[in-house]
Amino acid sequence: QISELQLLQVKSGRTQLVSGQQTLQMNMELMRMQLNAMIGEELSASFKLQPLTAVTQEQLDAMSLAGDYAQAEKVSYEVYAAKQARDDAEETYKDAKKEYGTNSDNPEFTKAKTAWKAAPYTYDAAMQKFSLKFRTLYAQVKDYAQVLDAAREALALEQREYEAAQLKYQQGALSHNALLDAENDLLSAQDTVSGAESDLYSAYNNYQWAVTHGILN
Repeated sequence: QISELQLLQVKSGRTQLVSGQQTLQMNMELMRMQLNAMIGEELSASFKLQPLTAVTQEQLDAMSLAGDYAQAEKVSYEVYAAKQARDDAEETYKDAKKEYGTNSDNPEFTKAKTAWKAAPYTYDAAMQKFSLKFRTLYAQVKDYAQVLDAAREALALEQREYEAAQLKYQQGALSHNALLDAENDLLSAQDTVSGAESDLYSAYNNYQWAVTHGILN
């Protein structure tokens, strides 16, 4: 029912898939060894990864942009360093003023005065950058949450369609290839949900690191 050329194309596609599978297996082995090295195990040690801890709706509802930002700002070294740089510039200017007076011709005084005047702008820019990064983390969590909801809805639909395809196949109203296509669509939807769960987990943990430790990744 197909030409020789079509058969060759299918064989070529299979060869590429097998090659890709071998590359994937090699990469998985390399990542396993890297993980072993990170946790101090022998490179050849085997382990079993546990499922990711699901991010609950209660955790998402507990997120507060204003409150969490205030907490992150309080514990952030980045914010502390920006404030310290601003205060140091002011102290340096005061010391230079005491030592050199207001002589604008003195290069040390001019340098200290320039740095002092620029310090508030530098501080404001640093705080704006910090705020932007924090708000981005917050928005990412919310976005990944809605992406996961959409993926779960799509999975539920694919599950129903696959069940309908099974029934049609059992009744002889659907070919085996069509059933395999329906199964493939279901597996693809499951992978999409798994990926969305992983994205949400990573985004939420990055957000919690920002809130708890002031570290914005």
